[in-house]
Amino acid sequence: MKKILFLGLLVVFAITSCSTTNAVKQTTRVIDGNWIIESVTYDGVGEFKSTLLQDVAASCFEGSNWNFVANNNRGTYNINNANCSTGERYFIWDVPGSKEMIKGDLLLKITDTKYKSESNAGYQLEITRANESNMTWSIPASVNGETVYVNMNFVKNNY
Repeated sequence: MKKILFLGLLVVFAITSCSTTNAVKQTTRVIDGNWIIESVTYDGVGEFKSTLLQDVAASCFEGSNWNFVANNNRGTYNINNANCSTGERYFIWDVPGSKEMIKGDLLLKITDTKYKSESNAGYQLEITRANESNMTWSIPASVNGETVYVNMNFVKNNY
């Protein structure tokens, strides 16, 4: 009886582990490629001035090009708004284990051109939507003591 119970628990554990791994692989596969931030929106309040990823104003990210390389978890984004500090930025990224398909956390760390982090600090973003053509990240922020979500809305760039 103990052997049957042990085998049953082992099978449940194996199935759970595989589903998490499959969700991570699926999410990584969807993210891989070139994306453009179509808009930055806010849940909970109207529009306000914010700086994202300790880089530039949220409005500067609109129209920026992002490239995610899944086989080495590296990427770049290019701010191209002439009213902002333009140029290419580098980052490393990861999708840790998630129990839900195409929804979970994205870890993002800004780096130098050699993909080395100067501060070893990173960001944990929630992927609230991701498919072959659209992706949304949600970033919690505190405004006057209340939590507000900044949404970065991407569209796939299939050039």
